[in-house]
Amino acid sequence: MQTVHTRPTLPAEWRPDSGRDQTTLGLVASCCIAAFLAIVAFYCSLIASSTPLWPADRVEVDRAITLLEQKGFDREAFLLRHTVAFRSSDNWLNRVTKQDNAYAATNFPFQIITLYPDFYSKTTDDTERAMVLLHEAQHLKGGDEKAAYSFVWQNRDRLGWTQLSHGTTPSYITIEEQTREYAPELFTCKQNLWSDCTETLAAKR
Repeated sequence: MQTVHTRPTLPAEWRPDSGRDQTTLGLVASCCIAAFLAIVAFYCSLIASSTPLWPADRVEVDRAITLLEQKGFDREAFLLRHTVAFRSSDNWLNRVTKQDNAYAATNFPFQIITLYPDFYSKTTDDTERAMVLLHEAQHLKGGDEKAAYSFVWQNRDRLGWTQLSHGTTPSYITIEEQTREYAPELFTCKQNLWSDCTETLAAKR
């Protein structure tokens, strides 16, 4: 009778590759933990280097978010109400990369929104403050300036922030000028008032 010899199977912990696999997994896990801790430390530094809103200012912000909910901007309102840390002064990152933001600035993806004095003084009512937050909510979703200006301008009728209701306010005039700069394609309809493709008023001929 012929004897068949079989090679014995070593336990997993005795196999040459098992130690290497465990070392690789440990290294990956350590890198992930280090990256997470670095992100947390970065976020905490942004929060620590800025100041929170005053209670009275927070009331105005809450009213504007509530208005967004009432107008059907549910996703934006949820992000603003449940994921954002609102601040009243610039953090160190905003100071390093300072831009001419009259109303607000958003640190994405850290969900931090800094509200400047013009947010309260230059806007005329809750609708205009809701307009500013609607703009910033687009940044919370990762949108750039073009996307944010376009979204607000295309949805201003739904918000109740229109030429008829707010066309002469400083905020409306400023945002229209900035929208023309960032999204000029919205102003190519000659048949509409001011060539605005989103405007329902027809131009007078």
